[in-house]
Formats: sequence, C-alpha cells, structure tokens
Amino acid sequence: MKVKDVIKLIGLYILIFIVCSVLFVALFHTPLLAGMQVLMYRGLAFIIITGCLAAVIMGVVRHFWKEITIRDIIMMFVIFCCVNTVLFTLIPVTVERSVSVFMLSYMDQNSDETFTQDSVGDVFTSKYVEDYGAFDKRFDEQVVTGTIEENEDGSYSITDEGRFIVSMFRMMSEWFDTDRRLVYPNEY
Repeated sequence: MKVKDVIKLIGLYILIFIVCSVLFVALFHTPLLAGMQVLMYRGLAFIIITGCLAAVIMGVVRHFWKEITIRDIIMMFVIFCCVNTVLFTLIPVTVERSVSVFMLSYMDQNSDETFTQDSVGDVFTSKYVEDYGAFDKRFDEQVVTGTIEENEDGSYSITDEGRFIVSMFRMMSEWFDTDRRLVYPNEY
C-alpha cells in the first residue's frame, strides 16, 4: 500500500470514528433503551451499536476501495469501542457519580458565598445524598445488576456476582494502591 493510500485509510478511520462518536452521543437524547436505568449499561449498549455501525460503514467502503481488508473492519470496531468506552467511563460516568463534580458545581453556582469544609459537607449530605437520593440510586443499581438480591423477609444479601465484583475491586485497589477503606470498610 502506498503512503498516499495509508493516509487516506487513516483519514477514513478518523472520519468514521467521528461520525459514529457523534451518533453515540446523540443516542443518549433519544428514547432508545431509556428503560435501562444504569447509565453505564446503556452507554455500553450504545457503544456496541455504534461500533457495529462503524464496522458496517467500513465494510460498505470496502466494496468501493479494495485495499480495505477484513482486518480494517475489525480494527474499526475495536478502536471505536475501546476509545469510546474509556472516554465514556472516564467522563460521563464519573460526572454522574462524582462527589467532586457536585461539590465544585455547587460552589460555582453559589460563588458569591464562602464555605467551610463542614458547610459543604452538610450541603452534600442534604442535597446529594438525601434530596437527590444518591444512595437509593446506587442501591437500586446493585439490585438491577444482580450484585445484591432481596430476601423473602425484605432484607438484602450480596450475591456471588457481587462477591466476585468486590474481589476484583480489592485486587484493583491493591494493584493501584488506592484507599483500602473503600474495599475493606470494617478493617479501618
């Protein structure tokens, strides 16, 4: 393949990536999969849908440009899904779950005031946890994902899937030396 063809192929990858990424974001503003309450799951479903579309587009182009191979079609899907998964989990999922985002946003909207650590903590507890139901939302997500289940008496227990996830979190905590209190709450 000539240098000119390699540059055209890279340009094609970038163009398809951008078009399908815009479509990925646009899907969040449609009713498609709106019943999926867990943002992470809905986003991953949209990534797979738009990743498949990216591969299909590359496959259609292949009919007109014979230098494109099956490998290019597979690579388009893999690159699209990998990059968008990283960006999606790093930005929107973090924004939805982040104490820091809430705290900074609250302080920005009330920038005519000054705050103490305690006053921001009080606002966090009253607004984020109580008014916005942050705990309830996360608890319900765990029921939906199957990491906890309701018992006959109305209490809840962790499932084998939940234990597996916790073991993965603990391993990641050790690998990346994160705050162990979050994965071993009774030991600290």
